[in-house]
Amino acid sequence: MKTRCVLLIPDSGPLNSLWTAGRLELLTTLDMPIVMVDEIYAEVTGDLSYPKDREVKAFLDGLNGKGLTVEETFVGNAARAAREAGTFESGRGLGDAAVVEFMANGVQKYTTNGAPVLLLFEDADFRNVRFLRKPDNLHLLSTVAMLRGLERSGIIASADDVIKAMTNPESPKRARAFNDLPDGYEEEAFGGSHCEPAGP
Repeated sequence: MKTRCVLLIPDSGPLNSLWTAGRLELLTTLDMPIVMVDEIYAEVTGDLSYPKDREVKAFLDGLNGKGLTVEETFVGNAARAAREAGTFESGRGLGDAAVVEFMANGVQKYTTNGAPVLLLFEDADFRNVRFLRKPDNLHLLSTVAMLRGLERSGIIASADDVIKAMTNPESPKRARAFNDLPDGYEEEAFGGSHCEPAGP
């Protein structure tokens, strides 16, 4: 059986942007197993008094058992224990720390079989991630580049329409800002791998 391409989401940005556009479902149009880091999941679903957190949580929880894996990290476990004890302090960069831990110790779980792995990001810092050895089959893909690819594959009619909904949303949603317009970032893996989603 052919191993499926995995979509890693170690950054809250893509979820926040797709929610702003009302297009979270685009993550499932790729028909790929989705992997998230536990502390990023906690950050995007942690305050249910906000519509974004409620709706993102409902979307992600709807994928539980249907292709979503939330990878545990030491940082995430410590943050969860602090939340349960009432001693958690936000704004300490725990999401970033959990991502660093995962990229150092967890990502190889998904790359060792040689199948293509997409890492979906928005944080500009991901452009400067340094791997001890970046796997040939690990591709970095920005949200904008993903939308361009979905348009090229015929899965969506217009990437620009989705980007416009992200950058000029209806009130009370806040506009998203991108540093990678108009085309987005797509990092080819050296000699590595290829995956193209099927059209509609």
